Amino acid sequence: MKKLFVLLCLLMISGLGYCVYYNFIPQDLSDIDGYHEDDRVQIPPSVSGAIENAAKTRQAVELTERQVNSWLAENLKTKQEGLFAEYVTLKGVWVRFEEEEGGRCEIIMEREIQGHVHTVSMYVRIERKKKENDSYTTFIRKDGGSLLGIIPAGGRFGQVMMPQGFLLFVSSAFESLSELFEQELKWMEKDITETGAGRIVFEEHKMRIDFPDERRRIN
Repeated sequence: MKKLFVLLCLLMISGLGYCVYYNFIPQDLSDIDGYHEDDRVQIPPSVSGAIENAAKTRQAVELTERQVNSWLAENLKTKQEGLFAEYVTLKGVWVRFEEEEGGRCEIIMEREIQGHVHTVSMYVRIERKKKENDSYTTFIRKDGGSLLGIIPAGGRFGQVMMPQGFLLFVSSAFESLSELFEQELKWMEKDITETGAGRIVFEEHKMRIDFPDERRRIN
């Protein structure tokens, strides 16, 4: 029992050390379309305008990862705020669209802390379930599926995928970001999915908005 206890302690310490170390190693962003300046769309479409058009006209729209990140790089004026603002530079905000867990979006903040790059991210999934009366209900999940099949995966600190509860430490940063896109989020949550019975689908390197059946409304 003593040897087993020592072994368990060593495993816990090793696991903690792994998490702490890779917490400060930024995730690789090179696979994100539009991350590098020479990979961006020269004249990116207005993401805000495309969402507004879908919300008001019920017309389908598809936005690629490259288009969205090019638009963010051109239009989002990033600035670190708070107690450590003078030590931290917010380099950019990026999105990664992927088909894992039925489709999810990873929103990534890239910071530079005294010359060292650090990343933190949050997952978003959108579920659409059919009800008995043939209408649909849409759920916005602030997770990227399950972690180890047990608890929701909230995002990543550096290269380490973290449980949803750990997003509490960076919630204010993501709340400030969401305030910048308050109108777009309203169009997506209210006009597209609720009133318009539309779908928002995350696929590999793209996001799709469509209205498969306009006759059905969400209650």
